[in-house]
Amino acid sequence: MNHLDDILPDLLLGTLSPEGQRTAEQHLSACDRCRAEVARFSASFDGLAALAVPEDPPPGVLDRILREMEGPGRFSRFVKEIAAFFDLSEEQARSVLATLDTPSSWVPGPTRGIQMMPVETGFAKAGMLAAFVRISPGARFPLHTHLGREWNFVLEGGIQAGAGREFWPGDTLEMGEGSSHTFTALAGPACTAATLLEGVASFDEELGGPG
Repeated sequence: MNHLDDILPDLLLGTLSPEGQRTAEQHLSACDRCRAEVARFSASFDGLAALAVPEDPPPGVLDRILREMEGPGRFSRFVKEIAAFFDLSEEQARSVLATLDTPSSWVPGPTRGIQMMPVETGFAKAGMLAAFVRISPGARFPLHTHLGREWNFVLEGGIQAGAGREFWPGDTLEMGEGSSHTFTALAGPACTAATLLEGVASFDEELGGPG
């Protein structure tokens, strides 16, 4: 979905980056659904703030929350989706997701700001090019044409396809055979996505140095 669900808490708490705040405000100016969600959650936040009595959290609670939000375990909520995406068991999917924050797992992508981590799929996806792709904020995946279908499942961060739709965690971007596109990572954490390519893709522009 092209909505702000994934970043609403940061938006309401004022913890987005300046660029992320501008992007969110631009989206809100054209999206009735997200404006309604912001209004609904703002009322809840205001009510909780009025009731809350300032109190320091128990020792270790903040560290645990940060580990869950930013540490390697943050991808575990997508175990079922990644298992289905790559035709893996849930145990295999969990193991693969646990390696996403291991620098040595990644290899340079086709251009600067892009890295890839190959994935060995299950039988149903055998023969497809399978990988995780990580794109630094602002980096652009080069324009390419598909000689087969392509699927991308976003786990973290966001991407914009061409100059159009945005995709956020939990969204799937599917491209048909013969289609051409590029995409750019949005402000915030680097965009991490699972990718499956049926057939091959040809780049339609000159590539820079590897990522």
